Amino acid sequence: MLRLLVTKNLYQNSFHSLSLHSNSAYKTSNPEIKCSFCRKILLGQPYTESLLLTRHQSTRTANALRSSRKKAKHKNYKKYGELLEVGDKAMTEMKVSISKLKASHLSKLAISPVSLGQLHQLTTKHTTAKKPVLKEVDPELLQIIKDKILKKAAPAAKEILLEDDQCALIYTNHSVTGVDDRFKTKQYIDTVKQSYYNFRKATIYDQRLQDLRYAINEGLNQEFDLEIAPKLTDTKFELSPLPKSPHAVFRELFIDNNLDSFDQELMNHITNMQTQGIAHPAIEDIYDDPTLHSEIAETKEELDFEPVEPSPIVKSLNTKKAKLAIKKKKKEKREKRRARQEISMKHDIKDIEKIGKTDALHRLLAAHLQLLCSLNMTQEGRQVLLYYRQRGTRVPEHPKVTDVKVYNTLLHGYAASGQLEYTKELLTFMREDEVAPSAQSYAAVFECIERSPLVDKISVLNFYTKEMQEHNITLNDLLDKTKFISDQKKTVLKAIRRIHPHFKPAYTPPILDYNCPLLDELKLDQFENRQGLMTSSAEGLLDFQEIKEMGKKQLDIETKGYIEVQNIDVKDETNSNVKFYREKLQQTESEWRDVIKEAFIRNLCTLRSQSNASHSAITLYPYLKVLEVDQFVDLIMGEISKLVDGSETYSPTLKLLQRDLGTQVYHKYQIEQFRRNGVMSKIEQIYEQYCDWYVNRRPLDDEATALNPRQAWQALMHRYRDGSNLDLEETQWPMEMRQNIGKFLYNIIINDVKIDVNMFKPKAKQKKLPAVYKVHRPWGRLIRLELKPHPALARLWAVAARPGLRMRTALLPTSAPPLPWRHATAGAYLATPTPLIRMPYYVMKQWKLLESAPPEALYPVLDSLNQLGEVPWQVNTPILDLQLKVFRSGGNKKLDIPPPASSLDMSQFGTGDSGGAAGAFKRRLAVNRARAEMHSLWCNALYKLSLANHYRDSIFWLPHNMDFRGRVYACPPHLSQLGADTARALLLFAKKEPLGPDGLRWLKLHAVNLTGTMKKSTVDERLAYAESIMDKILDSANNPLDGEGWWMSSEEPWQTLACCMEIAKALRSPNHEEYLSGFPVHQDGSCNGLQHYAALGGDAAGAAAVNLAPLDRPQDVYSAVATLVEEMRVRDAALGVPTAKVLEGFVRRKVIKQTVMTTVYGVTKFGARLQIAKQLKDIDEFPKDQVWSCSQYLTARTFDSLREMFTSTKLIQDWFTDCAKLISGVCGESVEWVTPLGLPVVQPYYRRAGPIVTASPTRAPIDHHQRPCTMKQRNAFPPNFIHSLDSSHMMLTGLHCQAAGVTFVSVHDCFWTHPASTRIMNKICREQFVALHSQPILEDLSDFLVKRYSYDDSELEDRSVGASNKKRVNNLLKKVPGKGDFDLSSVLRSVYFFS
Repeated sequence: MLRLLVTKNLYQNSFHSLSLHSNSAYKTSNPEIKCSFCRKILLGQPYTESLLLTRHQSTRTANALRSSRKKAKHKNYKKYGELLEVGDKAMTEMKVSISKLKASHLSKLAISPVSLGQLHQLTTKHTTAKKPVLKEVDPELLQIIKDKILKKAAPAAKEILLEDDQCALIYTNHSVTGVDDRFKTKQYIDTVKQSYYNFRKATIYDQRLQDLRYAINEGLNQEFDLEIAPKLTDTKFELSPLPKSPHAVFRELFIDNNLDSFDQELMNHITNMQTQGIAHPAIEDIYDDPTLHSEIAETKEELDFEPVEPSPIVKSLNTKKAKLAIKKKKKEKREKRRARQEISMKHDIKDIEKIGKTDALHRLLAAHLQLLCSLNMTQEGRQVLLYYRQRGTRVPEHPKVTDVKVYNTLLHGYAASGQLEYTKELLTFMREDEVAPSAQSYAAVFECIERSPLVDKISVLNFYTKEMQEHNITLNDLLDKTKFISDQKKTVLKAIRRIHPHFKPAYTPPILDYNCPLLDELKLDQFENRQGLMTSSAEGLLDFQEIKEMGKKQLDIETKGYIEVQNIDVKDETNSNVKFYREKLQQTESEWRDVIKEAFIRNLCTLRSQSNASHSAITLYPYLKVLEVDQFVDLIMGEISKLVDGSETYSPTLKLLQRDLGTQVYHKYQIEQFRRNGVMSKIEQIYEQYCDWYVNRRPLDDEATALNPRQAWQALMHRYRDGSNLDLEETQWPMEMRQNIGKFLYNIIINDVKIDVNMFKPKAKQKKLPAVYKVHRPWGRLIRLELKPHPALARLWAVAARPGLRMRTALLPTSAPPLPWRHATAGAYLATPTPLIRMPYYVMKQWKLLESAPPEALYPVLDSLNQLGEVPWQVNTPILDLQLKVFRSGGNKKLDIPPPASSLDMSQFGTGDSGGAAGAFKRRLAVNRARAEMHSLWCNALYKLSLANHYRDSIFWLPHNMDFRGRVYACPPHLSQLGADTARALLLFAKKEPLGPDGLRWLKLHAVNLTGTMKKSTVDERLAYAESIMDKILDSANNPLDGEGWWMSSEEPWQTLACCMEIAKALRSPNHEEYLSGFPVHQDGSCNGLQHYAALGGDAAGAAAVNLAPLDRPQDVYSAVATLVEEMRVRDAALGVPTAKVLEGFVRRKVIKQTVMTTVYGVTKFGARLQIAKQLKDIDEFPKDQVWSCSQYLTARTFDSLREMFTSTKLIQDWFTDCAKLISGVCGESVEWVTPLGLPVVQPYYRRAGPIVTASPTRAPIDHHQRPCTMKQRNAFPPNFIHSLDSSHMMLTGLHCQAAGVTFVSVHDCFWTHPASTRIMNKICREQFVALHSQPILEDLSDFLVKRYSYDDSELEDRSVGASNKKRVNNLLKKVPGKGDFDLSSVLRSVYFFS
């Protein structure tokens, strides 16, 4: 018997092998062949196709399992075959290590018997093989196998008895011609099945039978007519030609069609168990198979056979035709289903995709031509434009170039060199393509004429002036409605004055005011309501010269792209060993720089040659010429540092790394362009004046109008409008092009950057290996390709203990006031591009809406971001020093300071002796996961504390942007108010204000609120409690680590400690009312999502439950829901419901809190059931076998209680869900709406796109070639709409606080301000909530949806296709839920609305 164990997932086809003795010769009349089946096969048709051919298979699962744990040092991971040699009396087993195991070798073994040793010699080339180790298999085991194979296989007919067979069924990948016509009868099929089952059960290498049983059944039963009676004779089978062999069926099912259900099930099972820390009993055996760790390459070597004609009896199987027919049938079904779905949809997906491709082409051409013009490659740009014009003309499917921006880019390129003939040619192209020129087009023409060597320029200028008038473009428009760089404006003005010597341009002033009705009180003419804008948020902190120097420092940092932050974990003093390895690392990095530079130049030359020979009009070569070689080397070195500093268990995929590196190149290119075209000097000029206004708030007009930061910046831009414009029409590089740039640079890292892996072995020879290697990591059903540093590099990095951490500018606070947001593409950092909306790069609809929206429509949102960004901060150094002390002393989990992974307590995982192999694996898995989690948390704390330490003596600012719903976030992720307790406690307002008469009272209330123990108490009770524990508060402030530690038991311990210190400082001051405090006091909304729902529906009962109504005591909605659920449980228990009886005493607030909290965010019943089940499991005394049934019961009752308590909330939520379902499912559109402050919102949830063979820059974005995902759209619309409302409320509060001179910062629905201004902020917060919900929000939403998605009456005729669905859409969008009788103005008197 031959058995080849190659990979876990060996695909095997049914065939009987025979026992070959080591020295026997193969003859057609060999009497040693005792197996009747093998005799019929091997002796029947001796031609090549009947030979046994086996090949290795590499599977996804094998690669995935390869990375599931580290390789053991003693394991040999060479490719090998494990063979069994079975004789009459004994069975020999041997492992043969080979370089390649080829099908030809096994073929030789099948036709001419060779021993195992001879097989080893066949597979060993030019090497002296070690003597194979033979070992005798246990005779009892051999007898058991023989008994089970020979005695338990029940024969169906005498002619096919298997009682003498000394073989078993082996599946191969190749169909063995001649076998198919012998599997006709049911008796023979059953015998083969039984033989195979018995063999698989008897062997030690026992694979899962489930899928192989399915293969046999599918491959044999379904493809044969088993009801035909068998016709057996003593000599041969009388059979008709068969439609398909079982081997072909097996191959089609499990190989060609990739239906490897065993792989999928195993991977899902293992992944789920790994995440839960549960051991899989088969993982050890599967992983230990050495063939999983290597792939056997395909061999080109073939055996020399004499050509033998195939038997005329066997007919070729036309499987290709059958496959094509099945494929065609499936395609037709898909087309029919798509046609039915498209009937009611408003726009054909093909038309949408065509628009998307056209937009993508225009963006690509505009970006590429801008790049070529900046490199003085204008002629190459002309060739690109000609190529795409001709392609669009010849092939109707290709989009045409119709965007005037593309032509304008090339016009300015020719204008810079005065090439008038080419300019005229472009204008001709525009007329032929029916592209209307703009004012920017004629500005480029005037510039070109002025720079050209023409003698008679006036006549040419007059000609184009007349042509401009035909397009309703005036000479003033050439200066007023255009964007210029460098001296372009000066040149155009000079050309105009040739024909109009006394021409003076009239510039249109920018629109500064709002058009939002919610902000009518803050318009420019409402001077009394804007008095707070006359006071700087940095008043008394800095003077003009100081902030001017800080601005220059910030610009230098952004130009460099990163800063070095001192690593708080590395001490200043270093021993000789560390110094040695630092020098070693420095030497290695110096070598890398030379290697990288050489490789970059070499690869760039190769790329240039390929580009010249390429048929593509757009190539990668110009994108790699935008920077100096040394700049590329610096970027690559930074990427290597990032890879080494990364996590061991998680890192971004290679594609994400490539995109990020390409984006860094693009940002560097932008800054270089700003330097060359005068934009950088213009930024410096205007920013200097802005800093003067920011500090001194001097008037910028004759009327001394109070301006906010955006209005001040726009006024300064209008004043200094000469020279380069800051708002250039620049098109970003496509993400696909950035990824290709990153791929080019990462190939250098992977292929050329080497490290001496023997550097830690003094006597070993130098051995250079790649410094990084690829890792295939399982990720659900997918496999992620990641990069990891070589262990030698990681060790060198660790022992060198680099004193600095490199951090990119875009992730840092700013050292000067941020640039105000003035439109959707400009704001935050001075020169670092920052997106206004955090959106996936492949979604474009919302960006187009932002670009097409009137500028003043976005002013409320932009001003809110500017208001949050202008607040100066500083680090709370006493808290920072304490956190550093705890961190350096080993951390403290209770205080949320993570300890290092080396301090992991191994005793909590038990001993390795219990549980056997599965228990040991489970233990290792849990240990590795715990270490990885600890290291990740430790690194996160390291970065945050290091960055805070870097800014400990500085004032800094936090730029903000938002997500697609309008929710606001700080751009720096490591140090901001949106962090956890440890991060929030580190922040103080840089501008301090006196506490005043109420300040100390608010500090005491805040300290109690942070503990989380007095949420149901009144304000007076909380103050009384604070007075009663004042000694503990002072002890916490004076002895934070050595005292009683009262603050440590708080829900927010570090913020509580910071508040205790502030209270102690205020009490120690001579007059606490005059004490200057920068400590932020928080006011948090009470279940804010439900508050908005209750206000939308006018639900009086729901409003009272969430503290909208003025009550004497704060209401706890979670306790109220728990009470209702308990009442229902009592009634059900009285009726004899078993689960209700089990839950007696377990319906607690904590059990249902998360479900109630997430109801407003669209949690499903299944998700709620999981939440409740988790809480029940955490109760020790609850019976664990009742968790699932009781969680189902509690989920239903919780939803019933919420429906009873919040009637209007459920109606509104259901209306939202139904609208989204019909909009996405019937209309085929994503759900859109406009927030009360004018922000257009588009839900970016689309169906998963198919596999992308080649990522093309001209490919339509996903929202232009995929329909929206109905399930995600309907589930996400309710929470997203509520999030947009709470964001609008926050923005309104912030803008009115700014106008009132009150410092305001928010963490979504948690508002921060100074202690002295808390009362004012509370008043503004309530007023703006009432103002917001006094608007007809639901009615406005309905009007918008009807206007956007409803169908015309002509489409609603009864006989028209899809008329019923269209009527449903129209009716539902107009069906606004009714309102209750809740008095919204009562919110103004509610103490606990925000508290």
